[in-house]
Amino acid sequence: MMVWQSHDLNEWAVAIDRALGQTAGGELDPFSLGEPATVRHLLDTAGFESVTLADVEVPVYYGQDVDAALDFVSRFAGVGQALHQSDPPSVLVRLRSTLSAHSSERGVLFGSRAWIVKARRR
Repeated sequence: MMVWQSHDLNEWAVAIDRALGQTAGGELDPFSLGEPATVRHLLDTAGFESVTLADVEVPVYYGQDVDAALDFVSRFAGVGQALHQSDPPSVLVRLRSTLSAHSSERGVLFGSRAWIVKARRR
């Protein structure tokens, strides 16, 4: 399985949270399996052994340009909430600025870190 490493190692999450004025975490935290000890404990408890975690560092592609990336990011749950709970024009300005800062001729890219986890059922 693939799981995100910790929040602070995923530039895409840090940058978007900053643009929204939010902090990491929440009810459904996609980074909850970012620590190898947590993954190993969970899998051991579930009856797995020979757990390995391979570090993967590959940019996340958000779209061919800022408009495409903004459309994509606007569908994230946290972004949708921010657009409904705060001043939407200022949130959009900050998001557009953040996405523009990560735009290149290859598209809008953000750094990301994940684990590829392998284990065998006992």
